[in-house]
Amino acid sequence: MATTSEVRAERLHLRLSPTDDGLIRAAAAAAHQSITEFVVHAARSSAAGILADRDNVVLDAKTWDALDRRVSRAGRRNPKTAELFLRPTPFDE
Repeated sequence: MATTSEVRAERLHLRLSPTDDGLIRAAAAAAHQSITEFVVHAARSSAAGILADRDNVVLDAKTWDALDRRVSRAGRRNPKTAELFLRPTPFDE
């Protein structure tokens, strides 16, 4: 992620439809941001969200074993939930 002291030296060239251009300019103005600030912020937020789904979680052996034991246990039967699955759905005919 960019820091306030990081120099902005890279360029990103985009081709936009007039509709998209107008929308982005209007949103940047409404947010009291330059177009660059607005687009970078929106792109950074989107990129961080997409990449967050791809992060790996690393656990030490003790934590992994505890997690494995917990997810390997048999589940408890919940009679009310079981009853719910026996009811017809609105899609059943």
